[in-house]
Amino acid sequence: MGFALTLAAVTVAFVLLRRSLPDAGTVLRSLVDAQWWWLAVAVAVQAGSVLMYAVQQRRLLAAYGGAMSRLKAVGVSLARTALSTAMPAGGPVSTAFAVRQFRAHGLTSAHALATTALASVQASAAIVLVYLAWCLTGLSTGELVRVAAVAALLCPVAVLARRGWLGRRPGWWRAAPCPPGGPVQPAGPQPPGPLHRGARAMLRLGADTSRACWALPGSYWLTAGGAAVARRLFDLVCFVAAAHAFRLDTATSALVGAYLTGQLIRQIPLVAGGAGLVEAGLLAALITSGADPAAAAAAVLTYRLLSCWLIALAGLPVVIALGAAGRPGTGRASDR
Repeated sequence: MGFALTLAAVTVAFVLLRRSLPDAGTVLRSLVDAQWWWLAVAVAVQAGSVLMYAVQQRRLLAAYGGAMSRLKAVGVSLARTALSTAMPAGGPVSTAFAVRQFRAHGLTSAHALATTALASVQASAAIVLVYLAWCLTGLSTGELVRVAAVAALLCPVAVLARRGWLGRRPGWWRAAPCPPGGPVQPAGPQPPGPLHRGARAMLRLGADTSRACWALPGSYWLTAGGAAVARRLFDLVCFVAAAHAFRLDTATSALVGAYLTGQLIRQIPLVAGGAGLVEAGLLAALITSGADPAAAAAAVLTYRLLSCWLIALAGLPVVIALGAAGRPGTGRASDR
């Protein structure tokens, strides 16, 4: 099913862009004529992006009392990227893999889920920050001043909300106790069935995860969030470097806009890693901005190869190697 969806996406992308796509020989000549030092920059910053992903996960892991070596964190990062890339809706599979690994390194199930949830939130926030920065580049000086004033007013509100001084509701995750004489009065003690016990366990896990997310110390928020932003910026620089390697005569703001288009399309969970759709979106955005079709195609292929497919190929063996390392039951005793 996943292969069929990927093939369909590639076919649709080819049909939509067939008049703009150059022939294979032209693209090959563009690849041969690339400025190799720009390609070296693209490779280096993409490696930095993977390292920042590992730093983010290690910081969140340390916040909840876990520990993982740098090399192991890089391996988990490669494996998660491979899982999310190699199959449709790979995000949940990647999350389940990460939870097993985090439990094997000292976290409870709730803390492991909180770690993956916070990593996803920070990754999304990093894309939003890049988008906002891109939008700000098109504003006039007066508009920038107004935006800065609004941000200055909102910062104290955000700090108060983070500390729980506004709208704090202790114990909101706990159900209110049934008062005496309530509407349901069982005739006698009735042991809960398996379904009821499972539902209560899921609710308790959700409550523990929510508490863990809220209790993350601010210093870990900053360091892990900073790593998430750095990861996204490194990935963006990889795309820009790939564009420069093939001498694209495109403004940097247009390149950032094309990159954000690709990131938006990548969120569609129908095809593995957004295969076909992301390439089509990036290529269409570059050609629309006036880039040479052959050079644009070479830049898109290079960027996707570095940021997606090579990482997936490197991560799949890691998935196999780590598959038995994070079995359930290897976490803390309090979790068993």
